[in-house]
Amino acid sequence: MTSSEIAGLDSGASSQGAAITATHSLTSLFEQAVLVAQVQVSGIHRDIDNALSEPGMVAVSGYVYSAVSRRMWKGEAGKLLAFRLGLDACLEKLKQGERYIIFATPDSYGRLQLNSCEAAIPDVDAAALLAQLDRIAKQG
Repeated sequence: MTSSEIAGLDSGASSQGAAITATHSLTSLFEQAVLVAQVQVSGIHRDIDNALSEPGMVAVSGYVYSAVSRRMWKGEAGKLLAFRLGLDACLEKLKQGERYIIFATPDSYGRLQLNSCEAAIPDVDAAALLAQLDRIAKQG
């Protein structure tokens, strides 16, 4: 996602593939999330689906990421947190050591999860997004 795509997020402007669409504007992502934070991924773990796994074969349903929170706009979390990103929501794997702005919601077990690729924005692409998040967080 480029800076120009991020600049159009709050207005709901749609752009190429990775951009947040009109139905997933920045404001709606913020409102739906229980946790909005800037994080640095410190570990990546496979989320195994035991029901689909068979002897000699492991079915991976997604990844569980360990991360260090750098900045919080919404929610409460300690310095370390974990969140899940299922392959059914996003086929892209986050990179260890990289920073992301995440929009997390609870799953049916109360664990933090990301519901789409758009819910994890690489920090290098998020310069314009930081000011928008500050504004949205102040509006409450």
